[in-house]
Amino acid sequence: MADPTLLICVGATKAGTSWMYRYLHDHAACHVRSVKECHYFSTFNPKKLMRQLKVLDRLVVQYEARLIEAEAADDIIRILSLSRRIDDTKALIMALSAERSDDSAYLEYLQAGRMDETVLLDVTPAYALLEPTEIARISALPIRVKLQYLMRDPLERLWSHVRMVAKRSMKEGQDFLLTCQDILQRVLYKQEEAHIVIRGDYKSNISRFASVFDHSQFQIGFSENLQDGPKFDAMCSYWGIEAISPSQIKRAHVGLAAPFPEGLRRDTLEFLKAQYDFVADNFAELPENWRKNRELLA
Repeated sequence: MADPTLLICVGATKAGTSWMYRYLHDHAACHVRSVKECHYFSTFNPKKLMRQLKVLDRLVVQYEARLIEAEAADDIIRILSLSRRIDDTKALIMALSAERSDDSAYLEYLQAGRMDETVLLDVTPAYALLEPTEIARISALPIRVKLQYLMRDPLERLWSHVRMVAKRSMKEGQDFLLTCQDILQRVLYKQEEAHIVIRGDYKSNISRFASVFDHSQFQIGFSENLQDGPKFDAMCSYWGIEAISPSQIKRAHVGLAAPFPEGLRRDTLEFLKAQYDFVADNFAELPENWRKNRELLA
């Protein structure tokens, strides 16, 4: 059996990483565990590790409760799916809790159950924030590694991230749109919610990885290209797989556009100008929505 390639998606948050995970999860050439985000390289700090283990422990409890319901309903498909999620989550807990002088537990977790699939997968957007020493550890793995970084139009990515934070923090009776706009205004005018900003800092995050990996190991792509066409075919070729039939590909992030008042939209674009400029300076062709938003800054 040929040695596999480890494909790691390192970000950005709300830029199509879940779409990429689902697509590769169902691809015959990929061996993918049912836990999307491993958080292996982002949990060497003991406090971060404990937080992540608590998250995974809660997931196991939730899955086990759903499994009881599925068994009561004799829902075979859900039973199988939830059983796999429970097993994979417990296995990840063991891998994260293992001794880490080397990364054998991580690689064994990813490869467990592999047949002849040629690609392993770890989709953890939080890796975009890794420090140089952690990035260097990825480069030293005893396996062929390729990295993927996905970018999405900065304004649309920011709005999507704000919506996610609003959904998680809203209290009963709050208006969703007003909550989103309040969070966005705190980002723009009060320099709060810094975690939202740094997850979409393409310039800083890409530069750290590009200083360690060359273009043969580190691909930067637009989430707008996650659809049928030659650009998506080229992305799949880099991943080491064959693109499926275009009719089977559903676009990532199809949803409600940001309902910004004109002034707030303009201020948001000004706030994101450095990200638009960085990408424009380093990529020959921007997707149409990027170009339109950037033209509003002219």
